[in-house]
Amino acid sequence: MSTRRKLAAIVLAASAPFALSACGTSFGAQTNQQYQAGIGANLRTGPIGVYNGVFVDNGNGTLTFSGALLSEEKQTIDSVSVDGTSKELAQPITLDPELLLTLGPKGEIIIKSDEISAGDYVTITFAAQPGGDVEIEVPVVARTETYESVAKRPGAEATPAQEAETDPAKPETDEQGAREQSDTSPGSN
Repeated sequence: MSTRRKLAAIVLAASAPFALSACGTSFGAQTNQQYQAGIGANLRTGPIGVYNGVFVDNGNGTLTFSGALLSEEKQTIDSVSVDGTSKELAQPITLDPELLLTLGPKGEIIIKSDEISAGDYVTITFAAQPGGDVEIEVPVVARTETYESVAKRPGAEATPAQEAETDPAKPETDEQGAREQSDTSPGSN
C-alpha cells in the first residue's frame, strides 16, 4: 500500500466521528434555538428592561405582576395596559437609573380579569415617562409555593397572616394550637 493511501485512510478514520456526530443535530439543534432558563419573560432592549416577568393568578379573578424592571435613566410609570385594557396605578412606579426594582411583593400591579388564567399569555405595556411605552408578552402562572411572596392585594407585603386571611383553603389556627406553637418556639421557657 502506498504512503499516500495510508495517509488518506488515517485522515478518513480520524475525521469520521466528527462528521457523523454532526449529522445527528440537524438544523433543529438546541444551539439554534433561544434558551430561556426561567418561566418569566425577559426584554433587554428599549427604555426599560423587564426581567422574569409573569402574572400570578391569585385564583380570585385577580392577577399580580411579578418581575424586575431596570432603566438606564430615571423613569416613572403611571399606568399599564394588559391586552389593551388600561389601568392607572394606585402609586406611580419610579425607576432610578441602573437600579433593579423588583415588583410583586408589594402588589404594585394587580389587575382584575375573569377571562385570564394560568397557562395564558398576556401583553403588558408599561407607560413610562420620559422613555415611552414598553411592551412585552408574559406568561400567567398558577399561584404555587414558588410565588408565595407575591402579594394578592395592593400595597402590602405578602405575609403568612395575609395568606391566612385571603386563602380559604388554609385552615385557621385555634387558640389552643397558637398557645402550643408559642410554647414550643425557640427561646420560650
